[in-house]
Amino acid sequence: MLDLFRAELAKIIGNRWTTGLLLWVFPVGALGIGLFMLGVLVVSPNTYQRMFEYPYQWTNMVLGAWAFPSNPLGHMFLVGLTAVSFAGEYQWGTWKNILPYRSRAALLGVKFVTLSVLIIAAFLVTSVVFGGGFALLSTLAGKPLSPPVTAAALSDLWSDYLLQAALSYLSILVVSIYVAISASIMRSVVGGVMVGMLFVSVEPAIGFLFPPLALRWEQPLYLTISRLTPSYNFANIRSWIQAGQPSQPYLPFYQKLGLTVPADSYGFSLLVLTGWVIVGLALILWIFQRQDISS
Repeated sequence: MLDLFRAELAKIIGNRWTTGLLLWVFPVGALGIGLFMLGVLVVSPNTYQRMFEYPYQWTNMVLGAWAFPSNPLGHMFLVGLTAVSFAGEYQWGTWKNILPYRSRAALLGVKFVTLSVLIIAAFLVTSVVFGGGFALLSTLAGKPLSPPVTAAALSDLWSDYLLQAALSYLSILVVSIYVAISASIMRSVVGGVMVGMLFVSVEPAIGFLFPPLALRWEQPLYLTISRLTPSYNFANIRSWIQAGQPSQPYLPFYQKLGLTVPADSYGFSLLVLTGWVIVGLALILWIFQRQDISS
């Protein structure tokens, strides 16, 4: 398995243009922003001071790097990376040569693990560059760090960091699995990207389109479907973490239908998201096991 991982890692990293434009762009972009702000500080300190009159916290900068991969724009970059990684195997004929000697389940597992390692590493570096760069710029500008770097602040940051990274990674994993399914079925990078973009666009839209339909046709089933989408459940988990209460965007719709408003728990959302992952992995494995790769 370790040999498979090394080979997969070399294969993905070796595609420099793809990984550069779709993955390494995040840490490089963070470095570029930091250098630009350093230039502003050197050329015009007063302008820099006006730009940062609001007391930004360096901890928020560290955590903020993990917010980007879980939003629709960040998803689009990672959709492309996943589509190229999976559909490229068909277009380049690499799986055709490897499959007679390796388990299909092992190949899929290693590919997901390798992509996961690269994505986590990229955003780990991005968060360090953002947070460290902001702290350095604040020091050079003579601004005190907020909050001060103490054992308590680092402890709080560590717990928040793990939680934010885990949620963002789970969001990426859900999207990547279904992009991989479309790429494997269509065996085309372009087709995989298009279906992936469609999934990223349509899935959040369900939460806006279905509730009015529930009122129009008096069908609470549409509200139930909306509560089972990944977008809603990620928002619900964040609401529990930040406010200690469930996210209830569908409250008015349930009330107008005269129904009891469900208060979805943290555990409910985790269970739903776990279901999306398990069903997706089972589906892509089922498809891959039955494909004729030689054609």
